[in-house]
Amino acid sequence: MKRLVHFMLARSSDPERISRRAAWLKQSDDRFKHRDLGAKLSPDRPVPERLTCAAVQMKATLSRSGRDYVDLVYRLAGKAAAAGAHIVAFPEYSGLPLLGMIPGIEKTLARAGSLDKAVGPAGSVLEVFRFLGPYADRAYRGAFSSVARELGVYIVSGSMVLPDDVGSELAMRSLGYIFGPRGELAGKYYKTHLMPAEAAWGVAPGDSLSTFNVGGAIVAVPVCMDATYFETFRIARFAGADLVVVPSANNEPYNLWYALRGIWPRIQESQAYGIGACMVGEFAGQTFTGRSAILAPLELSPGGDGMLAQATTYDSEEIVVAEIDIPLLRKFRADNPLRFNLPLYRKYLPAMYRSAQAARRQDAGRSVEEGDVNWER
Repeated sequence: MKRLVHFMLARSSDPERISRRAAWLKQSDDRFKHRDLGAKLSPDRPVPERLTCAAVQMKATLSRSGRDYVDLVYRLAGKAAAAGAHIVAFPEYSGLPLLGMIPGIEKTLARAGSLDKAVGPAGSVLEVFRFLGPYADRAYRGAFSSVARELGVYIVSGSMVLPDDVGSELAMRSLGYIFGPRGELAGKYYKTHLMPAEAAWGVAPGDSLSTFNVGGAIVAVPVCMDATYFETFRIARFAGADLVVVPSANNEPYNLWYALRGIWPRIQESQAYGIGACMVGEFAGQTFTGRSAILAPLELSPGGDGMLAQATTYDSEEIVVAEIDIPLLRKFRADNPLRFNLPLYRKYLPAMYRSAQAARRQDAGRSVEEGDVNWER
């Protein structure tokens, strides 16, 4: 039986099948029949000064196969590309639909109040992610790469708990990818600040924040909880980031003041553009909420509120689109320089992080022993 399940998952996640499906979707899409997709972002052309960005507010669901998943990714990214987007950002846990490839899991998740309860005492959430990992990673990368290629856009995939080779270790991490307009891998990034539940599952945190050249803009991608700490954005700014993308999945009732603990204040502190892409809807008994947005420093936003565009709902699928002006941002920075207290950071932050990491590990260990872990934020 186990061998049959592995065969089914291997077939379902076949990148070639997923790629052919994406190509068929593009050929059948009347919106793009007379458009030169990706022309502005071709490596052979000058980099545009203005870039149109899109945040995908994605509704949590299940996909029974890699083919179903690429249909979902294409439908959402296609809306963004049709609106002129050059860069399309997906939310945290955008790979959750791939759990639907596991036979019988749909009914299990429908009855459960959390992923932990769905797994039950016989296993762990991490074991499920680890079992599915090689197939989920193939389908995940295959879908986003082929859709980016067909639409001629950059795609920031969001994130999923996937296997990651680090030296001789195979760790499970919350990670994501950036794919370019030819389907090429343009970057890979990690979530560095885990939620208590993720730490209790055994997810390994990332330990770096990289920047990438995306359509001429320097981009960093801290994931969800990372944006609640000013340090991640300071690191991104020191590395030259023009645009910071934050994929998120908040399973809590929507509250404006809760939302303001994340990307909005960080953008104002760091003088960068931002994309906040949110997961919404019901999944495994949890309710995800959030209002996706394209953000800018207050002085560069038409309404003076730091918003270039924002979703009108916090619980429905939407595509949020706005244009960013990189030369304008760089001029604003030159006219309004930030002053960082680097000696203070060097003196206090390393020790504070070591202390906080030790405390989180201890708390996560107690939660596992008490058996009270849930998928709460």
